[in-house]
Amino acid sequence: MGAVPPPGDDQTRIRRRRYWTPAVLACLTLIFGVLAVLSPVRADAPVVNWPKAGSAPTSTVLPLSPYRPLDIDATIPCQALNSVDPNGGAALNTHPADGPGMNVTAQSGTARFWVDGQEVLADSLRPSCVYHVRADAGGVRIDRDGVPLLHRADVLPPQVSELSTQAADTGGLAVQLHPDARYESSPTALKTVLLIAHGLSLLALLVLAWRVWRGTGPGMRFPRFGAADAVVLLVSVAWIFLGPSNMDDGWYMMMARNAGENGYMGNFVYMFNVTENPFVLSQYLLQAWGELGGWSLWWMRVVPTVCGLVTWMFLRVLLATLLGRAATLRAVPWALLAAHLVWYLPYGTTLRPEPVIVMCAAAVLVFAEAAVVRQSIGALALATVCAALAVTASPSGVVAAAPLLLCLPWLIRWLREQPWEARVAAVLLAAASATVVIPVGFADATLADVVEATRVHQWYYLSFSWYEEFEHYNTLLNTAGWARRLPVLLTLAVVVVVAIASGRGGMGRDPIRRLTLVSVITTSVALVLIALSPTKWVNHFHSVAAAPTVLLAAVLLRSPLPRRAGLVVTGAGVLLLVGAVSLSFAGDNRWMPFTDAGQRFGEHLNLDPMTNNLEPHIGPLYLRNPLIWVGVAVAAWLWARWRRRHGQVVRVGPDRAVLGAASFGAVLLMLALFVVAPIGQAPGWTVARSGVQAMSGGCGLATDVRVQLPAGRLGPPGAAEVSGDFATTAPPLPTSPWEEPATIWHDERPDGTSTGTGRLATGWYPIAEPAPHVTVPVAGRLDGQVLEVEFATRAGVVTEPLHPELRRSALREWQQLSVEVPAGASALRVIVVDQVTGARTWLAVAEPKLTDDRPVTELTRGKAVLANHINAPLWPCVDQVGIRDGITDTPVVRLTADEGLPPEWLDNISNLEWGGAWVGTTREWVQTRLHAELPGGPPRTPWGNVFVIRYLHPVGQYDLRVPTEIRSSLKRFPTLADNDYPDIARNAGTQQTESDSEAR
Repeated sequence: MGAVPPPGDDQTRIRRRRYWTPAVLACLTLIFGVLAVLSPVRADAPVVNWPKAGSAPTSTVLPLSPYRPLDIDATIPCQALNSVDPNGGAALNTHPADGPGMNVTAQSGTARFWVDGQEVLADSLRPSCVYHVRADAGGVRIDRDGVPLLHRADVLPPQVSELSTQAADTGGLAVQLHPDARYESSPTALKTVLLIAHGLSLLALLVLAWRVWRGTGPGMRFPRFGAADAVVLLVSVAWIFLGPSNMDDGWYMMMARNAGENGYMGNFVYMFNVTENPFVLSQYLLQAWGELGGWSLWWMRVVPTVCGLVTWMFLRVLLATLLGRAATLRAVPWALLAAHLVWYLPYGTTLRPEPVIVMCAAAVLVFAEAAVVRQSIGALALATVCAALAVTASPSGVVAAAPLLLCLPWLIRWLREQPWEARVAAVLLAAASATVVIPVGFADATLADVVEATRVHQWYYLSFSWYEEFEHYNTLLNTAGWARRLPVLLTLAVVVVVAIASGRGGMGRDPIRRLTLVSVITTSVALVLIALSPTKWVNHFHSVAAAPTVLLAAVLLRSPLPRRAGLVVTGAGVLLLVGAVSLSFAGDNRWMPFTDAGQRFGEHLNLDPMTNNLEPHIGPLYLRNPLIWVGVAVAAWLWARWRRRHGQVVRVGPDRAVLGAASFGAVLLMLALFVVAPIGQAPGWTVARSGVQAMSGGCGLATDVRVQLPAGRLGPPGAAEVSGDFATTAPPLPTSPWEEPATIWHDERPDGTSTGTGRLATGWYPIAEPAPHVTVPVAGRLDGQVLEVEFATRAGVVTEPLHPELRRSALREWQQLSVEVPAGASALRVIVVDQVTGARTWLAVAEPKLTDDRPVTELTRGKAVLANHINAPLWPCVDQVGIRDGITDTPVVRLTADEGLPPEWLDNISNLEWGGAWVGTTREWVQTRLHAELPGGPPRTPWGNVFVIRYLHPVGQYDLRVPTEIRSSLKRFPTLADNDYPDIARNAGTQQTESDSEAR
């Protein structure tokens, strides 16, 4: 007979089976996840061939982004070099002259090869030969008729924004290059199978973990729908139309929109359009929603609105669970309502990642609390999944992990009490739960992609270490308006007040007091964790909103001070709260961009903060004045004292009075300001009005903006009167400001010193067919000059000055300036006097045309349009350009914001030091700024700009093929994270010289 098993062995086997099953499933999840990350992808490998098959080489624009190709092969016959201007004509350029590209020129019988501004080879030119240039990660190699002449391993492939030639004989001239489209990839069949296997195993693991470790004790409580819930729903829906716009809304929307074009989530504006992986969750949501219903601001705002409502539901469940019977108090949902709206109204409708992070963080709060109350590892796993998802939205999503840290004490105790099988299974479960980042962050990206993109972001963008977190608060106090300051400063003040008073009394049995203390700890941890975020913009504070919302609700329900706090502690607490509220209301009531029109307080047309005060006030009483809030506290103290003397219950003390007045007052003030603003701006354009129009087919700004377009006809002019350096020789700008060639006068000297001066009086142009306006294109140094139009009328000559936009540098663009034609005018002429001397002070004027204001849609219809990253969501109907196959599109119309913002903000796409993704494109275009208006309603700050774009060369004169290849997840490409890559030092010096001369 066999041996009898000792008692308890059956239970041991059952227990081991119980824990080994989730352990094995967790191991499978981890294995599938790691293999998915390491599995290859199917990557695009675009190839450009120039010239087009069967065609002669034609100069063309080819703006690469990133700027340098992975490799380039150029064939330059000596016949081409012999047919160019012998004084330095170019047989091949990949960049405008003197730029960081490749230039192959012939000069005095010598073939000269320039790469990145340095001459790498000079070779005696022969009557018949063929040069071959190859540049790749191994450097630059040049041979002649197969004989090696040069190998420079230290020279990068040249930047490419054009392929152009000045050769008369182009036979045999050819270029083949591979644009850098390293991030354009999709999962292979193997990776897809692994991702599906990982997803299924993770889902099965979470279900099993909930069944095995459900825990014991009370479950989550779900509150009934009430009036406060209805208010949140109504305000949230209304805020889709009324809410403030965010400077970054267009940025994130353009990333999501372009992802559908090139197959990955690229930055689009900065850093060469490198991938945003693994921080892409919110953009994926925007992409899916935009592709479903369009790309208007108001449609896209549905995503953060839903996030806000889900956040609200999670917090309602949390309070109902934590407060128990106290949750039935009438004040509970209203306190949470005020706390929620204090954060949501100024921050919540943004298209940035923060609404997704706050939603995930609220879910973590709920599941972490369930884990603590029920001692449930299954609930803790769900909390871990939500925290990991928050991190895939943005680095600041790490704040969602704060509640998990508070679970560590009981988790450690739980692990000590469990057998080793359970410990192993729980640890593996935690690790496997965190792998939810893989299908989000690595589904269509390789590990090498993510590593390189992270380096690029850290190299080019404004990154700070965790110990520089003071910059975060410095930004808050120096740039944020009152409503964005208030929730942050109020949170900090409450944390300090509770910390000071915590030693005066424990939690006891008061659930609200316990809620306050736990929320303070969670909030404090979140504020510490946000220091890990490498950027320190004000918008990132919104990430921490979940725990502070609960905290603010708790202290609105019950004083953060214990009942017997003492006079000193009470006074200190009240003064801290008064200081936070006063400092909050010291911020301006300015809401840039676009939602400032119609706002109250101060002169919103005055952009000078030194002479304009936009702080909230009621008559002469400014809400920043601490005496107002001290008065609220004193009044509450007197009222409480009176009630105590009469034996009545005191519910509101000085601290809660200040908190309540500031919170509810801020919510009501925000609602009032954003309801009144569009009414006060009527019938002018506002975001709210345009949103209502969008519901019936409106097209945002395009519905209202009008531009000056040619109309009427001018007769042939008389002879122009010129003096000084004015002439009609080759102008400093290579394109006409009109659709057709036009006469251009300028005073740039032939020697290039650009110090010319003089006077121009065009001949009189008879007005053959009248039109309401005349428009004159000008360029160059415009400040300090005389720019006028004279009209011949029956009453005599009428002079109208032209008013150029002086905040923009006009050296590389035309400005079309318009004035009204007086009634009865029969002829007109332009008078220009250049009276400014110094370097680069030339002035150019093109012939005038009669114009009329027309809908901007006449200009944009059927055209490729680049609406910039600030105002893109307000142009939902235009054909927005993109970046694909490592090449930027070539827009012919550009739409930018203005709102008095610094012009360099509007041109972030060409910010070289931050790796502007459109630098190459901007080097090839010449912009003409049209006279554009947003008519109707009271005066407003300048709304924006409309540009027509013309290029130095024709576009699209090359062949593009996009084959695919299987690429290892570990394959690395030459790094972009190096100042030599964009040639920052060389170009920054040029830009600085131009800036200095402009200033002079």
